Amino acid sequence: MQDFTAKRGLRSYGEPMDIFEEIVAAKKANVPVVLATVIESLGSAPREEGARMLIRADGTTAGTIGGGAIEKVIADRAMTLMNAPSPQFVRYELKDIGMSCGGSMGIFLEPLHPAPRLIIFGAGHIGTALAQIGRMLDFSVVVVDNRPEFANRERLPWADTVIAEDYQSALKKILPLDNAYVIILTHKHAHDFEILERCVQQTFHYLGMIGSKTKVAKAFQQLREKGIGEAVIQRIHAPIGVDIGANTPAEIALSIAAELVAERSGTPIPGMQLTEGRE
Repeated sequence: MQDFTAKRGLRSYGEPMDIFEEIVAAKKANVPVVLATVIESLGSAPREEGARMLIRADGTTAGTIGGGAIEKVIADRAMTLMNAPSPQFVRYELKDIGMSCGGSMGIFLEPLHPAPRLIIFGAGHIGTALAQIGRMLDFSVVVVDNRPEFANRERLPWADTVIAEDYQSALKKILPLDNAYVIILTHKHAHDFEILERCVQQTFHYLGMIGSKTKVAKAFQQLREKGIGEAVIQRIHAPIGVDIGANTPAEIALSIAAELVAERSGTPIPGMQLTEGRE
């Protein structure tokens, strides 16, 4: 985000701080917004460079870039950019949009996407390491474990959310997934499958489960017997992780994180890491 306040030592050129508070709130609420910033203001344009307006997903706004027609066209344009991958610069001659004040304005529209959720089921050694790496990779990290001695703030200070409950209760709080990244690596196969069965029926961006080829084959067959279609099953990443020869919990977490990054960026990866055993 380009900072226009430092140049003149002003507080967003007189804009109220609630715009920035709104951005923080939107990130915490996992909803997108678009920040519109005036970077060119010529002639009798109604606002100076640095003026900002935040457009929410429901079309409401905070702040102002001049009111009237310019705000309407910018709000409309922003609504088309809520989920866009990159920002956009637009320039308007104000007379062309029905404003009698004249002049022109150049406005930078920046989609601010919420951090994608990384939901880790299992707070053992691998899950703990993965939570730390996930936070460094700008995920909103949720860690779930049915063992309070594992799922607590002392062990997981970098997690945004820690849930220490049985997995079915935790799933009620977490669902719907809303295109989250989900990693399943609990300390029991039975827990892994009950979580997998629930999550596979959701809309997910990434769903991965740790385990051997034998465990994975058994889990997939159980899903088929429960009526889960083959196309959905093929989207499950199991075993998980990029093949980097990982052995230690930290190395396995790194291999999983590498796969998450590749999935997020749409980059093909050459192989998978077969992770045996339990957490």
